[in-house]
Amino acid sequence: MVHRGSLAAEQVELEIGEPVVFVDGDPADVVRYAALGSPADSDDRLEQALVADATLAGVVLPPVSVVEHRPSGGDQAYSLTTLRTQDGGTVRIARGDPRAVVETLVHPGNRGRARAMLSSARLVAESFRPLAVAVRRGEGDWELLGYLPVRAWTLPERRRGRPFDYHMVWDVWLRLAHWTWVAAIMVLTVTGYIIADPGWVPAAWVDGNRAGYFLGYVRFIHFTAAMVFILVLLVRAWNLSTSRISYDRWRALIPFRSRHEVNNLIRTLRAYLFIRAESAPVYFGHNPLQQLTYTLMYLVFLTQVLSGLALWGLYDAHNWFWSRFQWVNALLGTQQTRLVHFAMMWVIILFLPVHVYLSIRADSVERSGAISSMVSGGRWIRRGATFDDWPVRYRRPRRSRLPWRRGNGGSGR
Repeated sequence: MVHRGSLAAEQVELEIGEPVVFVDGDPADVVRYAALGSPADSDDRLEQALVADATLAGVVLPPVSVVEHRPSGGDQAYSLTTLRTQDGGTVRIARGDPRAVVETLVHPGNRGRARAMLSSARLVAESFRPLAVAVRRGEGDWELLGYLPVRAWTLPERRRGRPFDYHMVWDVWLRLAHWTWVAAIMVLTVTGYIIADPGWVPAAWVDGNRAGYFLGYVRFIHFTAAMVFILVLLVRAWNLSTSRISYDRWRALIPFRSRHEVNNLIRTLRAYLFIRAESAPVYFGHNPLQQLTYTLMYLVFLTQVLSGLALWGLYDAHNWFWSRFQWVNALLGTQQTRLVHFAMMWVIILFLPVHVYLSIRADSVERSGAISSMVSGGRWIRRGATFDDWPVRYRRPRRSRLPWRRGNGGSGR
């Protein structure tokens, strides 16, 4: 939601994002109570924008009367509004800096405090200023409903364009390898399945001196695609050591470098399983779960290549080149090698739809540009954003956040 107003002859544009809720909260409650805490006669642009946001979102505001409203300022980093409901009850609403609201009013346990701060840090990483919304009904305890992401732009900033910078994340060799693998895997899968189960293909025929050679052509196409696949795998192995982009190198495929990375792996897995999705770490390159998955897929590729070369070498097992791979047949047995090769094909087949789904999910939910970056090689990143794997030279100082200021849309940006 975008709300425009004026401040000292300077146009201000306010942007309010989707609410972040806690536990089993309702996003509509965050929007509702944020708007209820705004006095009807307030000339503050943020107060007006919160009411307008609730109206545009179709959130019903119950009839209440404002008993007292204390705006933020001085030593108090949040506003306090006391309301009287129709049944005579009292509701108090606090809105403001997340840390001040959490530590001064809500007083959650260590786990709840950590979760609240992580969610706040994630919004800050996306260049939003989180507006914490807490409520106290009657004489009960304060309850943190969630955050409303807010950011403000002045008209000169709009004229200069939104402050985004373009950062490369995948180099040309990785992108070429990725899309070549896509084409090669499609060809290998179709031809490989025909070779494994040729009963449904056209039957061989003989007409005088001519004979059908359909399966021979299939094997030739399969072998050609396999050679392309292996060549690209070698190029990628070279690229892992020579790329100038850190997200393309060997280190980016190791998800267990520290306890922090292991913890982020668990948090990412929970988010992918729709468990506490709001607490997932934000990565510029591959997150720890992707690192582990792609490392395992490289091992699958290597197993597929070794078993495939061992099977192809059976046609000329004494050749100096093909004989180098016969140890696989000797170790597993020919039939077991075929079974491993066929099983790895199904692992790759099952991986592809999951990979496509997660890429589309990242683009639509996380706005990460995962698909477009694999085409262009880079992502547009808002200035001031930060990531768990962001280079130190791009990170903002932790104490550089500006405080809330009334009258300019509620954001220090």
